[in-house]
Amino acid sequence: MHLPQHLLTSIMKDQSEYIHHIESVLSGKERAETEDLPLIRRLADLSATPDFDVRVGYERLQAAVDHRERQRRQRRRLVAVSLGAVAAFIGMLMILLLPQRGGELVPEESQVAMELLRQSYILPDSLAGDRDLVLLRADGSRVHLRIGDQDTLKMAEMAYLLRPDEAVTLIVPETRRGNVLLEDGTVVLLNSVSRLRMPTSLTDGRRIALESGEALMDVAHDEKHPFRVALPEMDLEVLGTTFNICLYPEQEPTTTLVEGRLRVSDKAGRSLMLHPGEEAVRGRDGSLESRPADLRTKTAWVEGTFVFSHLSLSSIMTYLGRWYGFDTTFTSDALKENTYTGALKREYSRDFAFSLLETTTNLSITNQQHEERHVVVSHR
Repeated sequence: MHLPQHLLTSIMKDQSEYIHHIESVLSGKERAETEDLPLIRRLADLSATPDFDVRVGYERLQAAVDHRERQRRQRRRLVAVSLGAVAAFIGMLMILLLPQRGGELVPEESQVAMELLRQSYILPDSLAGDRDLVLLRADGSRVHLRIGDQDTLKMAEMAYLLRPDEAVTLIVPETRRGNVLLEDGTVVLLNSVSRLRMPTSLTDGRRIALESGEALMDVAHDEKHPFRVALPEMDLEVLGTTFNICLYPEQEPTTTLVEGRLRVSDKAGRSLMLHPGEEAVRGRDGSLESRPADLRTKTAWVEGTFVFSHLSLSSIMTYLGRWYGFDTTFTSDALKENTYTGALKREYSRDFAFSLLETTTNLSITNQQHEERHVVVSHR
């Protein structure tokens, strides 16, 4: 395979034309399958060196593409240009466009660039949907992410697409989950319909904010640099700890400590230290209180299970609605307050989950006519 010289030259002259060209090449049935297309739109945001040597760049690209093509032909016979070859081309281009020092690639930068390519974080607008994880930037723009529920968003790699001092908000929509690896090694697991505000870099302090939803955090230990989490009504100070935060509106807000040490403070300056197996809640008088917690129930969602104990039907259907993407109408207000105890797995289909509820209760759960999004709950 030989890439025409004029193609690389045109890239440097007008990246938007190149993006259009590649999207045309990859259009049709292969377009939605390529793992590398999302990064193409972001190339224009990377800083290109003004004195880029087209001849040298072309030779590097050609060598990389030829090597990748030879490897691929050993595994399968290809007639047309493979998507993997295009990925190699885009990957090398991305590295060549990254800042260089003294004409040599900075190893850390090239390594991160290739990792970004493999992860394919950025989803082009043409393929974006309302079920994508989204990064809301400080200027209000949105970056749609191509990330599965089992994948991890690594913020250290996103630094090449965001400003170093920029704070962003990760939005996890209904039916989805999100996994984030922060720069210091802290892991944040986000449940459906959650918002996490965080800096691109933690060099100015380990501080994030859970604005809504639910998260389990496993914080990297650093006694000299406490990790702080801001909540709407509380603030947490962490010293190497695993804990769960639930801020769903239909449930009582709780901060549950799984292991380690956790100091919880409210906006009035009151604070308490949680021990493993305890959770912080608001007392009836608004004070900050701790109480024993059922860790299995609080953290079961991480394993894909919804465990509920004496929970109202209204709350159960709201929770399931975040998993499966539906709204609920009840035929009577009294029905909402009925309480149930049980467990459902996220791997169940929506219809199967409904059938389990109907089988074990006196409920009838049906779709509104011509409205898959809306379900009706009634007595049988």
